[in-house]
Amino acid sequence: MSLHLKKRGRFYRVRGTVRIGKGEPQRIDHSTRCTSHAEADAYRTKLEAETRAELLTGHKIGLRHLTFADAGLAYIAKSGVHRNDEWRLRELDKHMGGYAVQDAKEGWRVFREKRCVGLAPATVERFRSVAQAALNLLAEEHDLMAPKLPRIEFKNKRVRFLTIDEQEALLAAYVKHVRHIALFLCDMGARTQEALQLRWREVDFAMNTAFFSKTKNGESRTVPLSSKVRKALEGLMIELQPGPGDHVFLNRLGEPYADTRRYEFQGGNPLAKAHRTACRRANISDFRVHDWRHHWASWHVMHGTDLESLRTMGGWKSLAMVQRYVAVSGVHMQEVVARRDKKLGSLRAVGAETGK
Repeated sequence: MSLHLKKRGRFYRVRGTVRIGKGEPQRIDHSTRCTSHAEADAYRTKLEAETRAELLTGHKIGLRHLTFADAGLAYIAKSGVHRNDEWRLRELDKHMGGYAVQDAKEGWRVFREKRCVGLAPATVERFRSVAQAALNLLAEEHDLMAPKLPRIEFKNKRVRFLTIDEQEALLAAYVKHVRHIALFLCDMGARTQEALQLRWREVDFAMNTAFFSKTKNGESRTVPLSSKVRKALEGLMIELQPGPGDHVFLNRLGEPYADTRRYEFQGGNPLAKAHRTACRRANISDFRVHDWRHHWASWHVMHGTDLESLRTMGGWKSLAMVQRYVAVSGVHMQEVVARRDKKLGSLRAVGAETGK
């Protein structure tokens, strides 16, 4: 087979397969970046000749012959790719799929101009990280050097935690079926869906642990139960009389919560409405459901838990992701010193008065 042209939008695409004798065929499918048929045909002829020459001499296919679409397909073909990442790759392919891998930076620039207007920097960075992972995989398969897409700089250092009084007020403000979940998030540092999809067979009262089999970073983990959480779970077990495969936490209808991680477009937090109501009742502002995780981590650091232990218990992939809590520890220490100084000042004042 030889290469042929097909118009797609403004540009012609070159497609087909090039083979030398009985050797392995090389598939070609990318944009010529040419609007003129004559120019596209000249590109097609030159490309076919170059590809045949490379195959004849045993050279590997070069970056100019591989497209971002090839990278996306290779990445999706590997096991364990999350459906959200598959969706992101399809969105990326719409705008940069026809770009040769060597021109991926230009394709990424076009994608940002056409698709990312109005998106939060963190969202754009998620697109970039998936695109980069696909490029890296394809380059590794062909023993080539992948181009590096420029990172999107953004601040992701939100740390929000409550005082103990605020914590107890908020927990008490939840409706009954959500209160146990909120306590679990507060004391265990779990992500919302890690908690909502927990099964009774993953709760080990003998070992006093909970096992999260499906996590954000893909690595399962076991976390010790706090005394409050254990007591709450024991009460739930007596009340529900569940089977080993049943969900631990149920919604107001007595049914398991949907796993939004399985949605093609990831859904909102199922607890958001109940959480907003509880925050309003407890007169607490600027505290999201996910902030229970920040609250848990912040109090661990303030009470001396080292960052590596915190990383392991919280299921973060790297220490860099828990460095934000170092600042919390510093602020806490300043507050402790200030309280100590205030107390010492009061004692001195009392002593001075007594001396008089």
